Amino acid sequence: MDPRCSKCGNPSLSSPEPIFDISVTPGTRHYTLLNTNEPPEDSEMIFIRSVVSKTTTRLTRLDDEISKLHEKLKQLEDERTALLSYRTRNTAILSPLRRMPPEVLAEIFSWTLPSKVDDAWNIGSDTTQSPWLLTRISSRWRAVCLSTTSLWSQIAIDYGPPTCTKTIHWPWSKLKSTAPKLCTFISTGHSSRWEELAMGIISEMLPLLATLRDRIPSLKRVWIQWEDPHPDVQSLDCFQTAPSLVDFGVNSSHHFVSFAFPVQQLTQYRLDGPLQRHLDILELAENLIQAHIIVEFDELWVEKMEIIRLPHLRYLFVSHPEILVYLKAPVLEGFGSYFLPEDTDINIGHLESFLGRSKCPLRRLCLRDCDAHTTAQVLGKIPSITELTLTDQSHSQEDFELIMSTLSSLEVAPHLRSLFFASEEGRGITDYSMYAKMLRTRWEADGSVLKNAALLLEDSSLDLGTHRDLHALRQDGLDLRILEGCGALKELFSLYFSSSWTL
Repeated sequence: MDPRCSKCGNPSLSSPEPIFDISVTPGTRHYTLLNTNEPPEDSEMIFIRSVVSKTTTRLTRLDDEISKLHEKLKQLEDERTALLSYRTRNTAILSPLRRMPPEVLAEIFSWTLPSKVDDAWNIGSDTTQSPWLLTRISSRWRAVCLSTTSLWSQIAIDYGPPTCTKTIHWPWSKLKSTAPKLCTFISTGHSSRWEELAMGIISEMLPLLATLRDRIPSLKRVWIQWEDPHPDVQSLDCFQTAPSLVDFGVNSSHHFVSFAFPVQQLTQYRLDGPLQRHLDILELAENLIQAHIIVEFDELWVEKMEIIRLPHLRYLFVSHPEILVYLKAPVLEGFGSYFLPEDTDINIGHLESFLGRSKCPLRRLCLRDCDAHTTAQVLGKIPSITELTLTDQSHSQEDFELIMSTLSSLEVAPHLRSLFFASEEGRGITDYSMYAKMLRTRWEADGSVLKNAALLLEDSSLDLGTHRDLHALRQDGLDLRILEGCGALKELFSLYFSSSWTL
């Protein structure tokens, strides 16, 4: 039995032995054998074997002592882990959350929900996110969560491949799949309570949309993803009579379908369509605060008309700077566009004329797929910019590094506080170390006001060295976000198709 300590009762370690003397006197035969390759004499081997034996005995004792120490250390660590857990559980009893009124808890829960139209395609199916996750924390949280109807006000229906071959008679529809019609039929019964609607549609769903006319009094935001390359209709007016609608967007890359909506009350809109359709909307949209004007399916020119004044417009993105010829926005704060290299001078001229005509306090700028030379030219015309968003879809490694080199100079955008860079399908860029170097240069430059930055990489990733350099910038105080893969793609969707197109 191991001896016990007389004070604490724990197993006592053996009394320490004198330190094993491994010193060898220089000039001795033993010293010579240790430091040369000379063979020992037969008479010397007995001595050497005795040294090895004594050393082995001491090593055995040391191994035994170390084993006992490891065992004791494990006992102490296990006890510490158990005590930490016990303390944590008891501390949790004192948590204010346990005494928080249900209505306050419900309000907190509401802030954990994903954004609505901006994140429409991810709502409903992910049980690792709110509100589903909240139901698995505790019985009280589950009760509060299930009794708070606003947490369950978002519905997502995924029209995936049919898993059932049964059909239902639907006299006014050619669809044979039961699930889409039945889900829509059930949900439209509550359409008077809808506030936001996001959906991807095909032509066969148009009869379902037609039933919404005059039945959506509370609808405020609509986002339509038009999936059909060969639609059977040219227009749709089911949203024309929505009295509360203020935000409307349609994304269609195949064919223009004219949606009728209450233009006069809109504060935000995004549309892929002919220039004339956009101008017709803008002439009536006096309350517009934000607009995404994407000209498709037609020429970039219409008969000369009077300048359209947009008195409340604060954020504007245009697919072609030529559109600016027709507009004036005196309170515009944020502007974004493509600038093609072959039309740089002309497009910058359009921008200069627009800014001179508007006399607006522009401070946010978003440039999509813009080369380094054009970026420098545009920023040179707008020195007041404090927030810059750059996206890259087709640049090579050389183009990317040239852009980063351009931005490294504080003479370019000297008042820049926020810098957002996104790489879309950036297979041509394999090394992002210049991004970190550019940030470091601006961060440490005299007079720099840089506060935050972001880097989104949809199809590429950072090497360890660049990660390390960016992490060092974070530690130095720069507010820096890095998103890769799906996270970056989701942010890009929000950037281009939602109300937050820039930082």
